[in-house]
Amino acid sequence: MGASWLGVFVRAVVVPAARRASSAWLGCAVIAGFAFGEDGMQPHDLTLLAQNNLAIGLVLATTWTLIYLPAARVLVRADGAAFLRSLPSPRFAPSLVAGTALVVFQLPWLALWILGARLRGLAIVVALTIVIVVIAAWRPRFAARAPAWRSRFAALRSIHTRALIRRAGDSLLRGAGLAILAGIAGGLFVRNNELFGSGAAVMGASVIAIVLVPAQVGPLITLDESHRATSWLAQSLGIAPTTRTLALAAAIALVHVGSTLVALVAFAVVAHPNAYVLATSLAVALGSALGCTRVLIGTSDSSHRDVEPADSARYETSRHMSRVALRAVGGAVLVAATAVFALGVMGLTGLAAFLATMILVLLR
Repeated sequence: MGASWLGVFVRAVVVPAARRASSAWLGCAVIAGFAFGEDGMQPHDLTLLAQNNLAIGLVLATTWTLIYLPAARVLVRADGAAFLRSLPSPRFAPSLVAGTALVVFQLPWLALWILGARLRGLAIVVALTIVIVVIAAWRPRFAARAPAWRSRFAALRSIHTRALIRRAGDSLLRGAGLAILAGIAGGLFVRNNELFGSGAAVMGASVIAIVLVPAQVGPLITLDESHRATSWLAQSLGIAPTTRTLALAAAIALVHVGSTLVALVAFAVVAHPNAYVLATSLAVALGSALGCTRVLIGTSDSSHRDVEPADSARYETSRHMSRVALRAVGGAVLVAATAVFALGVMGLTGLAAFLATMILVLLR
């Protein structure tokens, strides 16, 4: 009985946490390739720098906390195994399994500090893990208030924003951590290649745009769900399709610009602040938001064509959501690749071409 109970607990709690931790491992692998290459720094260099520089240490700790917190919340709260609490269960084994997974899923962070600082690094990992557990166990409560919207555009935009807050909290947290990694990666490219002015803007904005794609996919899927869920409301109220499109674009732009601003703060820590990088990255974020809006609208239109009225009960099936996720990922990658291609071929002049292309694609 105990073995069966633990098996269900692992499938309900540990496996979902492992899926969320895999994105953290992927982000760490990308940054490790930039920072710890043949001619790059060693783990000891980074850990020593973090211990001697409070700002860098806080940036590293905050980055890992944001990236790992979604997986930690699954393990600490164990909401997926709530139904098992009514059954006879082992006393200490669930906590031991969750605690072991909590440490194992931090392997990149653990390896960095053990290789760089030995026992002191292990103590730092343990201390930060306690902080992560405390934050993961906290369940904030929000007071419900009746919304007051002055226009149809503001109403739809606010609905999308609330959907992000309520259903994409983990994606936003993980995205903030990945945005910091994106800024660090862009700063390393610019600093290691000793770029300045427009050259730094092209390189920094391109790297940030590419690394930000995993941070933006999760919120995009949530916004796609929100956009489709409000279609009946918009039709019944006579809201024009253009208003719906602009409201969705505003919500997507909020995600893209917000993640880009976080990346730029991390960029400023690694490399010297550059006005060219700031302006170019924000312009790329706005253009990418327009392109991703076109992708989501195309996905929703395709979904409505594929699903007959009699099949409305199957509209939110896992097969459909997998198709939406694949299209969102492919579209986000294509938009980022377009931005990088335009900047790489035409420099800052390509930025205007990219923005014009995204506007035309959206208004097609």
